[in-house]
Amino acid sequence: MATRNYVTRREYDAWIAECAALAIACRYPIQAEMINDNTGLVFGDDQYEAFVNGMWSREPYEVFAIFQALNEPAIQGLPEGGLEWAQFGGLCDKLMIVHPGKFCSPHLHWRKTEFYEVVLGEMELYYASDILEDKRLQVTKKGLVSSHPMPKGERRPSGVRLPKGREHTYDKLTEYRRLGVGEPKFVMHRKHLHAFGCPPDAKTPVVIREGSAYSHEPTATGKASILSNWQGIHDNGFLLEGLDEGRLKNHIRES
Repeated sequence: MATRNYVTRREYDAWIAECAALAIACRYPIQAEMINDNTGLVFGDDQYEAFVNGMWSREPYEVFAIFQALNEPAIQGLPEGGLEWAQFGGLCDKLMIVHPGKFCSPHLHWRKTEFYEVVLGEMELYYASDILEDKRLQVTKKGLVSSHPMPKGERRPSGVRLPKGREHTYDKLTEYRRLGVGEPKFVMHRKHLHAFGCPPDAKTPVVIREGSAYSHEPTATGKASILSNWQGIHDNGFLLEGLDEGRLKNHIRES
């Protein structure tokens, strides 16, 4: 059976317009340049199936929207000898919108620590409370300064519907939290595996504000940087290979 490997222009624009409207209603400073063909993230060709029945189908797929208002490296004022560590600092402010039943794929960041604040709805968070060594992702505890592990969560509720064929990638994410509006910000340490989604029975998409260190995001065309050795940095390590590259450009059919 052939799978859907594209989204139509009409489907994509309607999805992003709804997300932008939600962001504006939540008082996030949406600017015109934030709305483009990379605002929506689709984690792999097989995840375009989400558009067959639509974002409100409540089916489990790895797809969501993200708006970035601030991404500022920690460069200004540093002595030259400190630039080696500047890639771990800085500031980033994002708003992420996930529809009911949808997910962000399991991943980690080598450099940035981030926090989540739920602005609307509820967030289902899956994570590993400790750093898990992984040869492919080049994660090891050797040589790391670590003061304490992530806080323990709860047991994942039975019956959670995970994206088909990707269920195994959530096995290492043994901790579960359901976060709502008004709760304390939840901090996710660097090098810790995590994923998140919106409950399938939710009445609204979940709107999440994320603050973090500078976000070294890959782009389809490469990126300019004040430091040349930052241009090739990708700070998103996904448990499924190829997802970082696959999400760089959406397959949008104009006709």
